[in-house]
Amino acid sequence: MSFPLQFVTLSGVPIDVSELKWPFHPSGSGADWFVLHGRADLLQSEDKLHVEVAVGMTQTMKESLGALDSEHAEGLVVNAIRKTVDNGQLAFVKSGKLQPVHVTSRFYNFRTGEIQFPAQDERDIREMIKRRVFWLGQTGHGPVEIAHPYDCQYVNLSRESMIGLATQLAALDLIKLDGDKAIATPALLNEEAAMRAAMHKGIEAGLAANKVSA
Repeated sequence: MSFPLQFVTLSGVPIDVSELKWPFHPSGSGADWFVLHGRADLLQSEDKLHVEVAVGMTQTMKESLGALDSEHAEGLVVNAIRKTVDNGQLAFVKSGKLQPVHVTSRFYNFRTGEIQFPAQDERDIREMIKRRVFWLGQTGHGPVEIAHPYDCQYVNLSRESMIGLATQLAALDLIKLDGDKAIATPALLNEEAAMRAAMHKGIEAGLAANKVSA
């Protein structure tokens, strides 16, 4: 994709997947895994906190997906990283070793043959949209797309439903919606303390689980 891979996790952590070193390659350990190295930066981090990841995929998943190029697998990789952040399994640090991200059958529906992430509560999705507009609206790229295909995949919701939830936020005067793009209102900007609190909570969970400090 030509646009930055900037997203907000359901846990409230804003990230920029700044590097994905395509293609997947066989694991050097000899195990039945394929690996893709990458990096995700914490948005607006003065300390340049980031995480270096080794995204692993099993042979079974590789065969199920077929194509593993960026065009077909980028969204799956980005969202697997986000899910691993949500689970408190990635530590954002100033420098450190590669940390694992697993692309497993939990993200795939073998019956339909499609990538499928778990469905989410609408309240949590509205909060994610709100946080996305808040954080990405400060990156200088203009109005924020609120039904990005990767977001729709991540929360297992249609584009139309995502726009519907954004419409609810607009009715609350939290965002100003124009089609499928939005900007933050003063009311949303006033929630900065809550936005940063959620971000720090998500970061601390990863640090604690990995027993490291930033």
